[in-house]
Amino acid sequence: MKVLWLTVFLSVYAVAEPVVPRREISVIVTKEGYYPKNLTVFQGEKVKFYVTSTVEEPDCLLVQGHKVFLAANKGKIAEAEATFETAGEFSFYCPSSKHDGKITVIKKNEPRAVRGLAGQNDPEVWTPKDYE
Repeated sequence: MKVLWLTVFLSVYAVAEPVVPRREISVIVTKEGYYPKNLTVFQGEKVKFYVTSTVEEPDCLLVQGHKVFLAANKGKIAEAEATFETAGEFSFYCPSSKHDGKITVIKKNEPRAVRGLAGQNDPEVWTPKDYE
């Protein structure tokens, strides 16, 4: 029985896809424009947008370079997902209302080197000459 469970576990684990970081962002459309107007995400993240409006006039949200088009209506929430694979700046806007905003995609840093334990490879300490 243990072998069967181990086989099932390993087969499920081997088929599982890698986990993609996910971020959820809410955008509210007002008379003045989008809130928030500037968004920041990391490269490779899957972003889920939630958009609503506070005004009666219909509005929208389009994201440059990604297939995201959301209608923003008062009292309703529209949803869409996009993955930002490249670092840079992308605009989001609505051509009918002239509202605009910016999404900044930050490049992921390489993993940092792991520091050793305290006391191992201690750095040399500078001391003044007349102190010795």
